[in-house]
Amino acid sequence: MIDMVERYQNMHIGTINLDHKTSSTKIIMEAVMELYQRIMNKQLLVRRINITANNIVDEVIAIKENHYEQIDLFTDYQEKAEKRQDEQTEKELQKAMIDIKKKYGKNAIIKGMNLQEGGTTIERNRQIGGHQE
Repeated sequence: MIDMVERYQNMHIGTINLDHKTSSTKIIMEAVMELYQRIMNKQLLVRRINITANNIVDEVIAIKENHYEQIDLFTDYQEKAEKRQDEQTEKELQKAMIDIKKKYGKNAIIKGMNLQEGGTTIERNRQIGGHQE
């Protein structure tokens, strides 16, 4: 019994909520990193990370939904509008990258670090289901 108690004492569990529906990789990653920094114990090694998303909706449905917001005096609505515009720009960039990869292949756009020695993305993209062609 003590073994089980010690085993689960090292588990770190937490949740974070986004303030609006989004498909932004940047916003989701920022939330994940914020949660990780909040709950991690720097003296322990990470063995596994599980991430679960709830209340997922199709983007078309999310766009059609009416969005109501309580207005207050302390919110900078200009800043919120700029963030929404940044999200839209990111979405357009992601769509352009997907279109390029569909037309020219997975290796058409890669991160610079994948060109360094030991980079595996290019080779992995050439494989089918994780196997050599």
